[in-house]
Amino acid sequence: MTLNNKIVLIVGGAAGIGKATAGVCAERGAMVIVGDFNVTEGARVAEDICARGQSASFVPVDVTEEASVSQMFDHIRSQHGRLDALVQCAGVLKGAFVPVEDFPLDVFRHVVEVNLTGSFLCAKHAVPLMKKNGKGVIVLVSSGAAHSGSSSVAYGSSKGGVSSLGITLASKLAPDNIRVNVVHPGEIRTAMKLSVIAAEAELKGQSADAAIAQASSGSRLGEPEGMGKILAWLVSDDADYVRGFIHTR
Repeated sequence: MTLNNKIVLIVGGAAGIGKATAGVCAERGAMVIVGDFNVTEGARVAEDICARGQSASFVPVDVTEEASVSQMFDHIRSQHGRLDALVQCAGVLKGAFVPVEDFPLDVFRHVVEVNLTGSFLCAKHAVPLMKKNGKGVIVLVSSGAAHSGSSSVAYGSSKGGVSSLGITLASKLAPDNIRVNVVHPGEIRTAMKLSVIAAEAELKGQSADAAIAQASSGSRLGEPEGMGKILAWLVSDDADYVRGFIHTR
């Protein structure tokens, strides 16, 4: 499987699954564009890829602001003239284990803005570039929480929205030869997941460090690199016949 000559945008590429995906896509020949709110870490990911003799660049973006998302795609248009694939990984989880009756509205709104509105805005502005190509791939990273529940009312709700957004886009964009897939990762060893494990342990009066060590010692948590391989494959031509949801460990 090769991604030679592909222009691939990884939004949320500064850490976790996005960072791993950027690395795998670059290894397989893609020109990777890392988009992220975290300028320091996002730029470092692109620099590290370039240091390995592969192709990458960084563009700062706030996915909750349409002007910022539009500027990112204007940059891609001016520098590359096209976009072959978008992987939208940017997401936050806040309010873990907070009861719904106590859940702050501003936190709920923020999580939905990043996870769901951010996915919508990235797809909205990617589509014109892909239509110009005559084809494209959009991969939205949702979560197992979308169908099995979450520690956070806001996170579970937002990821359910991402899943529905992806399936809606898939049917509407199919006539334009734009494939849309939604990925539901399970439990992956990311900073976000480890923070939830720590929060649950503290809620139970247990040691957060011990809980993280226990979760990390067995096979409970998958590695971001494993997800990176799946997402890199999905944006390749080898995955042209794949439709709908993809569930992972």
